[in-house]
Amino acid sequence: MKYGNLSLSKKSLHTYLGTNPANDNYTFVRHNSSISIPRAVNQHEADFLHFWHKFHKAPIGSQKKLEAQKQLVDEINHRMRIDRIMMFILKLLFEPEKGLLMMETVRPTGQPLVDDWSCFKALVRTYEEHCGSLSRYGMRYMRAIANICNVGIQMEKMAMASARACTGTPPVQFDAVPFSPP
Repeated sequence: MKYGNLSLSKKSLHTYLGTNPANDNYTFVRHNSSISIPRAVNQHEADFLHFWHKFHKAPIGSQKKLEAQKQLVDEINHRMRIDRIMMFILKLLFEPEKGLLMMETVRPTGQPLVDDWSCFKALVRTYEEHCGSLSRYGMRYMRAIANICNVGIQMEKMAMASARACTGTPPVQFDAVPFSPP
């Protein structure tokens, strides 16, 4: 299913992300076999890919490289925090194996994502009250939150799990920069 201007779908995402090399004060390498640009990118990975390319295109030792590295590391830390929190919440609500099942379970065609939309909204709000915004990356966990509602977990139990996951676990810190794109 597609929406909007379909002629845009023929263009690569990298056409719309990043900077215009003609306006920058550093050299842009048109073809580099070590850096490949995929044709299709999952929307949850677009920000990461943008920061990754920005980092790898910046000249070594420059201020732009340091700024791009900080943005990339911040994005990685943010993602690791959300992943860790959601996995901990699922472990608190279910046994470890069943928690993973909550992330992977897809309802049959024709069934809505969630049976009780007010439960779904309440669980998202509960998570955000205790842990902060899910962000664009965190949207990948919406199916898990819907499945939590579908199995009948009450908001109070989700609130306790969210509070424990977000206050009881130290933040993840990532200091290095990855060498290959996702």
